[in-house]
Amino acid sequence: MKGFYNFREDGFQAYWFEGTTHKDKAIIWMHGSGMNEKHCLADSEYMRKAGYSVLVLGFYFWRGMSKKMRAVPVDYVEKAVEVLKRDGYERIGIHGISSGAAYALLCASMIPEISLVLSICPFDYVMEEPKVLGKPTGRSWFSWHGKDYPCSLFTGQREKGFLGSIREYKKHDAEHRNEFLRSFYENATLTEESRIKVENMKADVLLIAPERDNQWPSPTAVRRMEERLRRAEYPYRVKAVIYPHASHLLGTNPPESWKKAFPAERKWPAECNEARKDCFEQEFRFLAEWR
Repeated sequence: MKGFYNFREDGFQAYWFEGTTHKDKAIIWMHGSGMNEKHCLADSEYMRKAGYSVLVLGFYFWRGMSKKMRAVPVDYVEKAVEVLKRDGYERIGIHGISSGAAYALLCASMIPEISLVLSICPFDYVMEEPKVLGKPTGRSWFSWHGKDYPCSLFTGQREKGFLGSIREYKKHDAEHRNEFLRSFYENATLTEESRIKVENMKADVLLIAPERDNQWPSPTAVRRMEERLRRAEYPYRVKAVIYPHASHLLGTNPPESWKKAFPAERKWPAECNEARKDCFEQEFRFLAEWR
């Protein structure tokens, strides 16, 4: 396999690192919103150092890619899986953080060759593309074979606008005012059509979230998915971990400057650092039982 894949030749963009200890297990590794190649390569290093074969994939925001999370193709991962299978990898997993975690879950629900999912700070519905100023666009985050995946709408923002949503939020939540972004999702209209059909996966799945996620309601999503899989009598491994004192920076090695933007990091710095350490350990323990 080559070290770099590009759209023109391969239909997806990624960096490839062949493993040393676990050569037979390939992980498609993705970050979250607004993360360029530099951040993705830096934060995926722990997986590469552990000896796993890692394909660090860009799903948006990389050089030459759209800066908007709009109609991001699941096809990128479909093509990456085809390449990995062609080159002899029978066990293919996928990892994502935040919006990358939602993307990973959606990909696994549609691509049966993916047999393991590591989903850090996920959400379980596909939403419309957000817009800071003005009304949201109505365009879905993700697409499949050229067609937008059904999306839920940011109803509260549509009714009040961005600035109106801020004013309304401040009236009703004085304690957690740094969780404004989370309120967009809590006031959205979620539909069954836009739900990520996690019960269709054929994969072991690890779901990890912080209890006070100020970016979006990932702990609510994790509990919903865990219950959905339980009721569906899902035949694969499921593990859910929710940290009482952690932030949306789980799964990363953030600089100190990033931590200042997250209330949990300021309130519980030691606990947040410990949760990040344990998150990595949870991933490795889950990978060790991947058969």
